Amino acid sequence: MIWGVEMKRSLASVLFVAVAVQLAACNNPFSTRTPAVPPSEGGAAILPATSPEKVLHNLEESVRAKSIQDYLDVFSDDFIFSPDPGDSLAYEQDFQARWTKERESEFALNFFQQAQQDSTFSVQVNTYAPSVYHPGETMYEYFYKVTYGREGDAETVLYGKAWLYFKEGSDGKWTVFLWVDHRVLSVEKASTWGVLRARYS
Repeated sequence: MIWGVEMKRSLASVLFVAVAVQLAACNNPFSTRTPAVPPSEGGAAILPATSPEKVLHNLEESVRAKSIQDYLDVFSDDFIFSPDPGDSLAYEQDFQARWTKERESEFALNFFQQAQQDSTFSVQVNTYAPSVYHPGETMYEYFYKVTYGREGDAETVLYGKAWLYFKEGSDGKWTVFLWVDHRVLSVEKASTWGVLRARYS
């Protein structure tokens, strides 16, 4: 009888030690952990494209973050860019053919790859009240200013006015299908998005 009690105590001790060892080897499910790879910083803060206002936000953020794919997601597949008339004449070779989403993709790839090397890059957008273009479509007028350049070099300033036309797809996603660019004549020595597109096309 005594032997049986001692045997039970020994088994209980062995089981207790085994459980303690296993618990020590496990991670505490409630403890915080340090990730192996820290999250990337400086990414674009992209919103669901459920309104023209959110698409405008995504346009500004994608340019600021130099994010090519987020930038291209702003535009519809049938997107058209219409440059300022002065830019059409000055860069006739670039704009004599229609500027489509395909050409916008080429421009974005070239420009953002170059912009990754720039030490200064800032974006300012002033948006004005929207107006209804057609049912399911909206137009925004906004003034933009984009400054970029390398340290020690003169900065390039883009400044102008754009009319952006938005439409809602069958999936509820809004995109820009037409960008009509305008030069602001009162601002001297400033480029436009049209000049930038011609330069990096």
